[in-house]
Order: sequence, then C-alpha cells, then structure tokens
Amino acid sequence: MTDDTLLRVDDLHLAMRSFEGEVEVLKGVSFAVKRGEIWGIVGETGSGKSLTGLSVSRLVPTPPGRYGKGSIRFGGQDMLQQSEEAMRRLRGRRIGMIFQDPTTNLNPVFRIGTQLVDVAMHASRQDPALLGLPPGASRRERRAAAEKHAVTMLEKVGIANAAERVNDYPHQFSGGMKQRVLIAMALIGRPELLIADEPTTALDVSVQAQILRLIHGLVEEHDLGVVFITHNLGVVAQLCTHVAVMYAGAIVESGPVRDVLKHPRHDYTRGLLASVPKPSMKRGELRGLAGGALAAEALAPPPPRAAPGGTVLAIEHVVKEFPGARRGLFDRAAPVQALRDVSLEIRRGESFGLVGESGSGKTTLTRCILQLEKVTSGRIVYDGVDLTSHSAREMQAMRARIQIVFQDPYASLNPRMTVRDIIAEPLEIHHAKLGLSPRQRTDRAAELLAQVGLTTAHLNRYPHEFSGGQRQRIGIARALAPKPDFLILDEPTSALDVSVQAQVLNLLHDLQSRLGLTYFFISHDLGVIRYICDRVALIHHGRLVEQGETEAVFTAPQSDYAKMLLAAMPDPDPDLSPLRRPVLAL
Repeated sequence: MTDDTLLRVDDLHLAMRSFEGEVEVLKGVSFAVKRGEIWGIVGETGSGKSLTGLSVSRLVPTPPGRYGKGSIRFGGQDMLQQSEEAMRRLRGRRIGMIFQDPTTNLNPVFRIGTQLVDVAMHASRQDPALLGLPPGASRRERRAAAEKHAVTMLEKVGIANAAERVNDYPHQFSGGMKQRVLIAMALIGRPELLIADEPTTALDVSVQAQILRLIHGLVEEHDLGVVFITHNLGVVAQLCTHVAVMYAGAIVESGPVRDVLKHPRHDYTRGLLASVPKPSMKRGELRGLAGGALAAEALAPPPPRAAPGGTVLAIEHVVKEFPGARRGLFDRAAPVQALRDVSLEIRRGESFGLVGESGSGKTTLTRCILQLEKVTSGRIVYDGVDLTSHSAREMQAMRARIQIVFQDPYASLNPRMTVRDIIAEPLEIHHAKLGLSPRQRTDRAAELLAQVGLTTAHLNRYPHEFSGGQRQRIGIARALAPKPDFLILDEPTSALDVSVQAQVLNLLHDLQSRLGLTYFFISHDLGVIRYICDRVALIHHGRLVEQGETEAVFTAPQSDYAKMLLAAMPDPDPDLSPLRRPVLAL
C-alpha cells in the first residue's frame, strides 16, 4: 500500500444468515481511496453500498454477517483481523462516519453539545493533543477543552451562534442544521478517512449544495479521504473524484467520475443515467431498469394528454398564522406567518409544481387546501366552491375529489393492513358517493393495482413485503380509489432510487393521460419538477417569489431565489456541476 493510499478494499465477500440460509450480499468488492480523493459509491437500494461503508468501520454485526475472503486495509492493518477494542479506538478518531438520517442518529434527550463532547472525549483518550493538551491531562481538563472544541467544530460547519446552540436539543435544529451537526460529530476527532452514508438524501437542493461545499472544503483543507455513498448521480458528478457503481453486491464499473459518467461502459450504469430526468426529455420518455435486469428498457409511450382546461383550484390571498411561543402566563411572542398573501391558479388537467425549501410553507399550503388547517384570511376555491367556508362533514365529501399521495411510502401505509384493506378503506369511507358492495370493493382494489403496475396476487400481502417503489404504487392506488379529479403529490419520489423514481414518474404521467387528473406536485427536486410539470411556483418564507410556465422559469428565472436554486441543482454531467464552475453564494 502506497503512502497516500488510506483505504484499500480487496475482493471483499460478505454473507448474511437468513431463514433460507446464507445469502452473499457483497461479492468481490475492490477499490482504493487516497488522501484528497472522494470516492462515490452509487447504486440502488439493496445493491450493497451501505454494507460496504459499514464494513470499513466493522459495524456489520457478525453474526448474522460472515466475512469470507478478502481484506479491508487501513493504516497498514486489516480491519477484519482487528479486535473490537482496537476498532473502538479507530472509530471516531481516525475513521469518521456521517449517517443518513440525522433525526434518528442524534439522541433527542441530550443537548447537541453533550453529544459532541462525548465523541471528543472518546477521541482524546488516545490522543490528548487533539484538544491541545499534554499527555496525562486530567479528565476535568479534557472535558473543558472538549467543550471548547465542540463550539469550534460547530462554527467550522457553519452553525451560527455556536456557543449558544450547543445548549440546544436536536429538535430545535432544521434538517440541514442537524446534518451539519452530524458532520461536526464525524470530524471532531480529526479523522483521516470520512465515510458519508447518504448524508444529503432528505435535504433541499440549496442545503444539499451547502453540505457538499462544506465536505469539499474540508477535504481540501485537511487532505481527507472520503467514501461518499449515494443514489444521486448528480451529487456524484458534483462532488466526487472517483465513482464505483454497485449492482447486486458487486462493483460493475469504477473509475474517475468524468470517465464513468461521460462514457459509461456497463449497461447498468447506462440504465441509471437514463433514469435521471433531463431538460431535453419529453414527459413519459424516461427509461427505467427492467425489473432489476441490467439492461435498460424503453417504456411504452403514454397516450397523448388533453390540453389543460379552465381553473379548477384558485388560491386567493391566503394568509396562515400560527400563535407565537408563550413568554409567560399572559404573554406570547408575535404570531408566526407560515403563508403570506399566497395566490395561484391551477388549471384542470395540468401538472402544477410547487418548489421551496424546508420551512417555506409548502406543507402548510397543502394542509390548508385539504382544510386540515384553517386559513387566517383569504379563500381557497375548488371547482367554484369555497373550501374555507365548508364544515368538517362537507369537507369529508369533498375529499373524495381531492386526494393526496404522501412522501414516505414506508410510513404512509398501515403495516397491520393488507393491500386489499389499504385500498378498500377510502372506498368504505366514501361509501355514500361510490355505493360499492364488499365484493365490488375487492374488484375495484384489483383494478387499481393493475393500473399502477401490480397484480391481484399482491392483494393479500402486507406493506413490509414490498419494495419502496411498489409501496409508492400502492399509495397511488389508494389515492385513486375514490375516483378523484385532483391529486396532491407531496414529494412522492424523494425517498426512491433514480430508476424507481423514473418508473413512478412515468406511471403518474400515464395515469394523468388516461384519467384526466390534475396534479399539484410538491418537490425540492428541480429535475423532477422540470420533467413532469407544466407550470411551477417558487415559495420562500411563506411568500410566492416567482411562478410561470416551467421552461420559462428554468431557462430565464426572474427572482434571485430561483437563480440560487437553479445554480445549486446537481447535474449528472460533470461539466455542468456547480462545484466545477464559479461558486454562487448561498
């Protein structure tokens, strides 16, 4: 191993024990990371990319895991031959790890500072110089130094007022800020190798750009080696120097990012790239991956769509305020304005996109449309009916016409109900409108499954027996059950792999063409919005800052906010990556 090679994985094999016997989940994985290199590991869910990252830190439990032949060499030593005590000394000190979900990886009952200090104390046991202390420093001295170091690291990752924020709890931070805290935690021991497992998956495009610039800057400043695990090819093109493409536990293609993404040699790599929406594509032209096969399949073109009609939903000067926090028994802070004079119109049969960062008011507006929140002022008129004046009973009948597909296909389906019961539930709720017998409900459920690409064989299964893309299809089938005219799609593809995302987007376009649906599509993925939406609005701090025809907004944005979002948008073409062109201040 050369002096600048931090990590070398050679012919790694890993099997996992199951009820059916041992299943080989890593099959001869090999790559090497040098100082200053960022290796992207890309692939779909189940490809083995996260297991590869966990294996480097020996975080895969054995049993049920069992390593076969192969080695993981770091610092001249084979990680697979080290004791658990030796691995504990390496983790957090020489090897840092950023996990995917900051909400579940930060302890909600401890302050941020406490969690950072614990990691710094662990790292300083082996190397007091990390905190600027001489050997033999007392525990009290180390803790005092660790508290200062925690504040310094929060400042380094861009947390404002770090000296005060160390006393806050995780729930007091936004998603992007919590991800920054995890990065600070991974870097607090000044590691030589950083493993980042999907650290930007759930983040807005602007926050994602900030995190990527932060990691890029830290690599340049400290000469780190990074293993960056993701399914987002745009992020790989934007950040990484090298990439390894994984499929079914094996690396099918690897090399410098430009070579792999510009001139892919493997069918699977070409299939992944073909699954990413591009400006030149027309709706329905995305290519998915053929049921897990390596070759890409061309999807059948959907039927032509009818031209959008008149206004079906009008939002008129809507304001939504929430009460401010209490400052005592008789005093409150000023109300929080979640929506500020929002006005827009959606035409019958069109796809209207709403883009904004977390906290911009997207979800609040959705809840106001469904009358799950009452507006402070303004009107929401659907098909000539003012929803804001409707009673709860009247709104229940109206919701048969306005349905929603939720963001998380794992959390939005009841795990105790079969697919038959999940789809039949809205048919029972809206029995007065539909008047279906139990037998007819089952037939309707089977018909809906066929529409979303599943079969009657799936009716008696439970949600845990399906992949993420299949669960999202079930969620779409449930929303279609009462025969709605209007679908609210709340980030329906953000939790999906790019190939599954392509399938769901093409499915939505096909359903709209066949059923004449109107879509209100909420997303922070600008590529998805550009691909599927006719018109788009941008919302920032509760106020609409720009709206218009999608292509006009994307090609000639008028507002600074739109220009910032578009500049932060990752592109799978390395030549168009934001980090490879002049930096726009975010």
